[in-house]
Amino acid sequence: MHKKILFLLTGAIALSISAVPVLASDPPTDDGQYIWQDENGDYWYRKKYDLQSKQLKGTEKRDKYKVYGELINTYGYNLEPGSKKLTALNYYTNEEITIPLDPTQTPGENAQRYFAKYNKQKRTFEALTELIQETADDIQYLESISNALDIALSEADLAQIKEELMQSGYIRRKHTKKKVKLTSKPMHYISSDGYDMYVGKNNLQNEELTFSFANGNDWWFHAKGAPGSHVIVKSGGDELPDRTFEEAGRLAAYYSKNRGADKVEIDYIQKKHVKKPNGAKPGFVVYYTNYSLVIDSDISNIKNVQD
Repeated sequence: MHKKILFLLTGAIALSISAVPVLASDPPTDDGQYIWQDENGDYWYRKKYDLQSKQLKGTEKRDKYKVYGELINTYGYNLEPGSKKLTALNYYTNEEITIPLDPTQTPGENAQRYFAKYNKQKRTFEALTELIQETADDIQYLESISNALDIALSEADLAQIKEELMQSGYIRRKHTKKKVKLTSKPMHYISSDGYDMYVGKNNLQNEELTFSFANGNDWWFHAKGAPGSHVIVKSGGDELPDRTFEEAGRLAAYYSKNRGADKVEIDYIQKKHVKKPNGAKPGFVVYYTNYSLVIDSDISNIKNVQD
């Protein structure tokens, strides 16, 4: 399994992300810092997601217990004391059904036992559905961090990823009088037609490019359904040439998890149509209408500007 170490923070934490973390409880810590990967290279959030999904599967038959309780209440008056089962017509399916009973309990007690089982599994289902979505969001976010690690070229790039993780609460900020200056900047390219194209190296830069730097009529590009950089093309109010659209698409493909694929689907849209949901993590956006192109991730002929 591919591994990439972001930092060793005072020898206490190794933040490793690639497939990405999930767990039934919090990940182990060392000196108060989170460690997202265990000694076997397994990712806690993946484990968490798998366990939650398994627990959710265990609630799939919850409605059956509600039906059992209802049918016992409907037909239980005919039961002999000590009966071990009830065979009756299921009026929901119009089929005969056999319901196991506890012979030491009355029909009413058996019905209440099944209702209690139903209610417990219903509560579990509702809670797990919410938790699984939260875990899936964590995985999606940490996959974007993994992509940022792949893109990072310098210690300054890594320092900004570290800052993002502290802001997002994935690692704890150590109190220190020394303030770290963040100097990492987005990448700058020039299209063959002379248009400026900017690529975020991480979620903080993606956020800044899309919602602070770009104007409404600038164009926004991103690999469809994959972690990757936001690419902004400064249009200057012009109608962009097809070649510039293609080159921006190649940048979005290259700086995504789909780098190297022969064909990468890219979503693109004017920036004014890209929105950030309330409370969303850095770099997370939504858009409801867009154009698409399918292109390779070869950027060898695109001019890189060293700002």
